[in-house]
Amino acid sequence: MEVASRNSAAASAPRQRFFRWPGSVLVMKELQCSPILCAVTQAAGYGGIARVSRMLLDVLQVISGNTCQVVKLCSGIPGPVSTTMKVRFASVLALRQLRGKVSWVVFDHLALARIQPLVPAVFRRPYAVFLHDIEAWGRMGPLQKAALKGARVRIANSQYTANKVTSAHPDVGAVHVCHLALPRVEPAAGHLNTALLDSIYSSAVLIVGRMGSTERYKGHDQVLAAWPEVKRRVLAAQLIVVGDGDDVPRLKHVAAATGVGSSILFTGRVDEHTLHAIYDRAALFVMPSSREGFGLVYLEAMHHRLPCIGSTEDAASEVIVQGQTGLLVSQSDVSGLADAIVKLLQNTALRRQMGEAGFCRLEEIFSFSRFQARLIQLLQPLCGPPG
Repeated sequence: MEVASRNSAAASAPRQRFFRWPGSVLVMKELQCSPILCAVTQAAGYGGIARVSRMLLDVLQVISGNTCQVVKLCSGIPGPVSTTMKVRFASVLALRQLRGKVSWVVFDHLALARIQPLVPAVFRRPYAVFLHDIEAWGRMGPLQKAALKGARVRIANSQYTANKVTSAHPDVGAVHVCHLALPRVEPAAGHLNTALLDSIYSSAVLIVGRMGSTERYKGHDQVLAAWPEVKRRVLAAQLIVVGDGDDVPRLKHVAAATGVGSSILFTGRVDEHTLHAIYDRAALFVMPSSREGFGLVYLEAMHHRLPCIGSTEDAASEVIVQGQTGLLVSQSDVSGLADAIVKLLQNTALRRQMGEAGFCRLEEIFSFSRFQARLIQLLQPLCGPPG
């Protein structure tokens, strides 16, 4: 467990804080303490939740004048979370509220907010929770439900997630949508895995994501099931599977059983620099997930001007425009998935057209500036109204 604070000396002195509001200037009330962002982890390479947390921090630093504190459950890449780590995290957050060291709180994951109902109401600071996935719409214990209901602001990463939450828990109150974005800063140049890149062909189909035995909803099995038909119709086709997880051995066995396993390459986890180069070499991106709360990987693919294939079952339709920036198919329609992959592999002009349209949509709808403006708007009830 790690605790960090920026400009802590400045945070202890009363001041007025100013920051740019879209079309105006927001003047914050005089505060003697700064907000806190509660994070699972912000470790590089850990995936979507960590990346979203780092983006949340960027915005909170704008709001707070660089005085936002960060309390992390895990200081590095999370493994098993021990009771000691949980107790330390809860103790730090509770004590800071009891001592008046925090004005408001943002949780980057609902599970972290379970401490809030246990803080005496007179000391409990108002808070927001960012909702990502099934943790917010599945079965939950009484403390997690109380934390969801007690939040001043509930923010979902997509309308799909918001709808799932309100359908499962209609009594929790309003859930607002703040679509995600890509971070503003590209990863620094590093060592490229040139041997891996040299093994990727121009007709490569790319899927990126963690492969865990408890999260088989991303569509790896369906892509592998469709692959023999793709390979029959496009002889040069190659499938690139990026990511790791405890389900990789099983998926490799499934790939070998297709009879076209030599055209399927499992890369394991790769560094950010190499991943960007893989995107640049691929022909298209596919991830027919059945339960994606948003899908940052779609934005990554769009950044690299790749057309995307997603599913009709989840939030992919909020990112991918059917027939314009990619194609949407039902995850259960393996034949339709094969047709979609083949259609794009066989039509270079269509791929380029969709890739350019996707890049423009990314810049227009999913830019960091739009994410920042929307988040600031949603956090008004915590940090004060514009005026």
